[in-house]
Amino acid sequence: MSANTVKIWDSFTRVYHLSQLILLALLWYTGEEGMFEWHFIAGFTLLALWLTRIFWGFAGSQTSRFSHFIKSPVTVVKAWRNNDIARPHVGHNPVGAYMVMALLLTLGLQLTTGLFSSDDVFSEGPLYALVSDDVAAFMVSWHKTLFDVLLILIAVHALAGVLHVIRGDNVIAAIFTGRKKHKTLPEHTSDMRFKNGLVGILVWVLLAALVNYFGLNLSSY
Repeated sequence: MSANTVKIWDSFTRVYHLSQLILLALLWYTGEEGMFEWHFIAGFTLLALWLTRIFWGFAGSQTSRFSHFIKSPVTVVKAWRNNDIARPHVGHNPVGAYMVMALLLTLGLQLTTGLFSSDDVFSEGPLYALVSDDVAAFMVSWHKTLFDVLLILIAVHALAGVLHVIRGDNVIAAIFTGRKKHKTLPEHTSDMRFKNGLVGILVWVLLAALVNYFGLNLSSY
């Protein structure tokens, strides 16, 4: 790897970004086409990925930890006023961090509502039997609404990424390579501590197997 670049993302974090987009696309397609068995499989796999990302936010590499990039509202306001968000960062900038948390929260709620949802004809989520019909209808409504909210958040996030690229901070390429040009980053970049991303990937695979096994056995489609 070029000496002019420095590592900022581990392999799991990169896999998470790309896999999340692929699974969301699959969920949209299978939901629209009525392919409910595959919809459940994609949903359970994404739920496992989401849970692993939460785990990695506490036990993963430094740039992926919530404690590294989530700052106080006061710090975020100062960063905005000082145009600090335009400067290349190691990982997420203070404003982008709140977008990441909004995406994680919305995705978590969307996945949760799906567990209790039903189409009133063929398909039921694994936890549908635990709630009343009114609650299930409420979950279905929010399951659809939250997916639309997710699309809006993703679009804004993508637009912000394009703006960073225009300003010379190629955050999009970094998602694929895990690296940025050394000269654009703060000097303390070399002090970043990374965990083996394969650990996160393995946790995801194991969780996906468990969630799919129990989820599919409890669901009907």
